[in-house]
Amino acid sequence: MPRKPDPTLKPAIVEKVAQHLLDTKLEDVSVRSLGRVLGTSAYPIVYHFGSRESLIQAVVDHLEADVVDLVLDPEGDTDALGRHLVTVFGGLDSPERALAARLTFELGCVESIDGRDRERRSFRRRIAEIAAWCTAHGACPDTAERTARAAVGAARGAQWGALVDPAGTDVDGALRAIALEVSVGSLATA
Repeated sequence: MPRKPDPTLKPAIVEKVAQHLLDTKLEDVSVRSLGRVLGTSAYPIVYHFGSRESLIQAVVDHLEADVVDLVLDPEGDTDALGRHLVTVFGGLDSPERALAARLTFELGCVESIDGRDRERRSFRRRIAEIAAWCTAHGACPDTAERTARAAVGAARGAQWGALVDPAGTDVDGALRAIALEVSVGSLATA
């Protein structure tokens, strides 16, 4: 009779791999190298996750667990929008949040190649919630959609700027500025 899997092993693997990825480039990571980091073979990784990409996605899910289900209140004011953007896209002074942003970019870049769309769905979800906020604040649906797309693109750009030049980028300040621009409609024509 086969042994039952240890339910604590999968979260422990995710935590250990997250710590390893803080100072390791994703391109240098393979199932075998992660097995060495874990002090085991590649078998537990393949058994629990199926692939390197699934494990990396599990790491991102773990790191973003506190923001993945956040929803912007369409009736909130500009400050609420700014706080939401900072919570979802900011806080990159935390190594874990910066890692989640970096891995999200890397996963998103390869998704279109291998047919997955998890990051694209997440991107669309953020656009939809900001469009709903814009609509609730008087924008027509087309303008709200354009404004939301521009805002999410600008927020992702601020994230990328902070990842590339952490000392020279105030991502949280940039995100609050995006919220202010959305509220006055200047991103609608972007």
